Amino acid sequence: MQNLFLSFILLLLGLAGIKAASGKHGKLIRFASFGSLLASAVFLILSVVITVPAGHVKVATLFGKVQNASYREGLHVVNPMLAFTTFDLRQKTHKEQAGIPAEDKLITTMDVSVQYRTIGDMAPDILRNTGTTDALIQVHMIPKLRSILREQGKGVVRSQDFFKESVQRQLQQTLQSGLADYLASKGLQVETVLIRDVQLPDVIRTAITETKKREQEVLKQQAELERFATEQDQKVKQAESELRAAKLEAEKIKALADAEAYKIDVINRTLAESPNYIELKRVEQWNGVLPLYAGGENIPMIDLRRFERP
Repeated sequence: MQNLFLSFILLLLGLAGIKAASGKHGKLIRFASFGSLLASAVFLILSVVITVPAGHVKVATLFGKVQNASYREGLHVVNPMLAFTTFDLRQKTHKEQAGIPAEDKLITTMDVSVQYRTIGDMAPDILRNTGTTDALIQVHMIPKLRSILREQGKGVVRSQDFFKESVQRQLQQTLQSGLADYLASKGLQVETVLIRDVQLPDVIRTAITETKKREQEVLKQQAELERFATEQDQKVKQAESELRAAKLEAEKIKALADAEAYKIDVINRTLAESPNYIELKRVEQWNGVLPLYAGGENIPMIDLRRFERP
């Protein structure tokens, strides 16, 4: 429409310039007028030809009335009086953060991603009933998403249960099926719903943190007790080993003492039974040399007959 208006203005200027071209500057005016007519032709062509990019669709309106036919990607020759609204049909992702109350009345914050596409065949209805895809998300997708989350939260007993895989899987399936069924008639095709993050209430996070601290302290104390018990067990084993060694040493000493006592007892009994045993020991120890005495008048006499062989 804009191009058509510009074409009409330039056409009028060109025709007026050709008609008024005369006198000294007539040639220059005619040249400018032909340029204006050429520009008018270019804008006229642009007003009747449109290009639709890949992955898009355009919807035409004529004086505010939405046309039922839509224009797919490519080049199209159209009525220059039409105005166009472009819709992007490529996959998009909407990220939403919502609070979900559980049965314990605490609010859990959940981040959800919805992957969707605009249904090209319904682009005229979207323009007629809602406006644009962004308006469709604000008017229909977000309220329905939050409503489903709140309804599902009523079946969760405790807020921390939102961390359970089974709860998240059930919630994700319900969101996808509920949104897909509801938004299909509005012009959106829901492909995937993903739960990105779950943030528990502050009071729950604080309680969990304190519980983890206590568990760590208990584990630390258990490790310390086990270490102490191991050390004491080692000391007991060492003491038992030393005690066994001491007993063996005592038994050894006692055995040696008993042996020595037995030996002495045997010798004593032998001496008691053989009075000549001492004399025999003396003979065995004599080296055959007579004792020498100097400066004495008395010469010792040794009775050699006692040493005669029998």
